[in-house]
Amino acid sequence: MVRLLNPVANSALAYLALVLLVLVPASPSYAQQITKIEAPEAHERALKGDIVLVDIRTAEEWKETGVPTSAHAITMHQDPQVFLAGLLKAAGGDANVPIAVICRTGSRTTALAVPLSKAGFPNVLNVVEGVVGGPNGPGWAKRGLPLRKWTKEDAGPQLTTN
Repeated sequence: MVRLLNPVANSALAYLALVLLVLVPASPSYAQQITKIEAPEAHERALKGDIVLVDIRTAEEWKETGVPTSAHAITMHQDPQVFLAGLLKAAGGDANVPIAVICRTGSRTTALAVPLSKAGFPNVLNVVEGVVGGPNGPGWAKRGLPLRKWTKEDAGPQLTTN
């Protein structure tokens, strides 16, 4: 079953993109290609500490499918400044740390990657297949990669390999 973004999600994405584009002046250096990675590579690199993996979906989606065990659960569906502060905190205060973003099917992360780069995160990676899969791959869950149950008290990524 294909699940399209609802109007609230679409408007939140448009709002975030607009705010990021207005806050950050255009520059040719942001025209860089955003690196795309597959879910298994993202998981492996997050476990090694090479990247910070961030699941940007909604709490409802996290409840439905779970959250990748190696990911921070930071929804993009909130005030853009709070979202950016959450990303920076997950990256240990260093915006240059590679951040890989994952959503349900790869649509939101594809739309978000360039605005994040413009907002001061120069090393954004896009997990284009998402958690449930889409046109760019089978997805985290169908590949059998580990998921954790999400609660409001979510403690963040579980980076041990046991």
